[in-house]
Amino acid sequence: MTRMADEPVPACDLQVDFPFDYAAHLSGDRRIGCLPEASRGAPIAVVGAAGGSGLAAAYELMRAGCRPVLFEAETSAEGPGGRRLGGRMYSRRIDDADSAVAELGCMRFPDSSKLLRQYARNFGGLHWQASRDNFAAVTPVTFLDMDGVGHETRSLADVGPESEQLHQAHTRWLQAIDDLGLHQLLREAADRDLPAVRRRWRALVDRFEQWTFYRFLRDEHGAGLNHAQARLLGTAGIGPGMWDSFFDLSMLEVLRMLTVTQGATHYFPLEGISALADGFWTHPTTGPDGRPVSLQESNAGVLRPEVTALDIEEDARRGVVVHSADGRSERFAAVIFTPQLHLLETTVEVRSTTPGASAFGPRMLRAIRRLNYWQSSKTLLVTREPFWEGTSLDGVTITDRLPRATYTTDYGPPKGAGGRRGVIDLSYTWGQDAMKISASGIEERVRLFVRELAAIHPGAAEELRRQAADGVALTVSWENQPNFRGMCRLSRPGDHPYQRDLFSHFMKDFAGRPAVPGEPHNALFLAGDDTAWSPGWLDHALASGINAAWGVLKLLGGGSDPGNPGPGDLWNDPDYTPLPTSAD
Repeated sequence: MTRMADEPVPACDLQVDFPFDYAAHLSGDRRIGCLPEASRGAPIAVVGAAGGSGLAAAYELMRAGCRPVLFEAETSAEGPGGRRLGGRMYSRRIDDADSAVAELGCMRFPDSSKLLRQYARNFGGLHWQASRDNFAAVTPVTFLDMDGVGHETRSLADVGPESEQLHQAHTRWLQAIDDLGLHQLLREAADRDLPAVRRRWRALVDRFEQWTFYRFLRDEHGAGLNHAQARLLGTAGIGPGMWDSFFDLSMLEVLRMLTVTQGATHYFPLEGISALADGFWTHPTTGPDGRPVSLQESNAGVLRPEVTALDIEEDARRGVVVHSADGRSERFAAVIFTPQLHLLETTVEVRSTTPGASAFGPRMLRAIRRLNYWQSSKTLLVTREPFWEGTSLDGVTITDRLPRATYTTDYGPPKGAGGRRGVIDLSYTWGQDAMKISASGIEERVRLFVRELAAIHPGAAEELRRQAADGVALTVSWENQPNFRGMCRLSRPGDHPYQRDLFSHFMKDFAGRPAVPGEPHNALFLAGDDTAWSPGWLDHALASGINAAWGVLKLLGGGSDPGNPGPGDLWNDPDYTPLPTSAD
């Protein structure tokens, strides 16, 4: 086996399946491109526009000269037109006097997320703080509670000899991923050696496309762990996002997570990530004529209501008719659809105006229907003070009991008298762990999680119970949210061809032939987390919106600026073209 590399390497800011540098493409005053004069002001419907991908697509199309019209199904009394901005950027502040923010969706963002951080800088007003993750440098305590035994640690090296199995599992895991060449892949991506990135990633795709995460942990050609070691490692977690609840994930999905997180520091904005959505909506920019414009202004300060049906013209030049819940039917030059795509089977009817035709080809329909969504639940308690300080609860708790993962955050001095500053995520779970409490109401959830955490942290138990009685609790089960029905898409073995087709949809036939065989050339574009290579990471969702915006620009006769090619301009470049697999 090769020696594990000592040299630190930054996490990858590229999507290794399509290593386009979206942040560089839009750096400074750069735009996605320009439109011919005849297409200026073309109305573009962005459906599910409050999420990151829709907001990024609308914002960049506005800068290129289009007139984006934003539709959103989520409601909020405080939101524009009674609609909620943000999608899974879902921050709640209980009172204006609070500094504390309850993040019900996206909660941490690696420093590899360059496109996200670039937008945040452009909009201003976001202040980043390092997140408490298991074994992170800023975490006072990572408390492991497994099989009824607790370990107060700051790194896995602190775990006592009674957990030698966990030591061995972690060491073998690190050696195994180093043997895969992950260190070299990250270095090649940082150096922008794209041919080397492509060669190394092709070998990993060919080797692991049919493997589960669990198989890699157990197989002698992977980490070679026994069942007990794999169970312990899956309970303790690998990085911020890989648990035993993900054992049946595709190993490729895990490798993509690793490229994003390995070597990264995670941060959260003190203002709440919904502030980024507000920035997209309100931030003034300029159109191609130099006049100031914002999405808020161009939409008269309101988001349109949910879309009920789309009538897709076979002739792309005739666009799409959008039917919305307010009874309006309006023709648009193009539509970008960004919600989770199983809503196309349950909530939004997509119809071709040509008898016998379909808005999607058979391969795309297959990819949409075979998407795998993961349940995820979070229950939070907002408190006046960070009462956990100086106790074993001060940091992150990882357990095999009901809560599974608990995090504490101090947001600093409140904004006003009597304000709250502390948030404890009593529980953050995925998959079957989330399903255990999916049918429980908030009071039962709090009672159950407090009961378990009190048993794990007896020294903090009395104060935890008191704070649970006095604090404000919030909860969400994303699989029960009608406009989501799951937190995000995560791939199982065999899903790579579906994911490639979903990612490729924005290309239509702009590269000389349909990027997805059999896909019609119409004015409907898919974007959002489902079409991104690495789901659940906001940076990649934003990039999917840029892809769709490029496709709309191309459809309307526009193109990228000289010297600044867009994602579709590089499609046929062998360093970028998404890889096929043996299943194709």
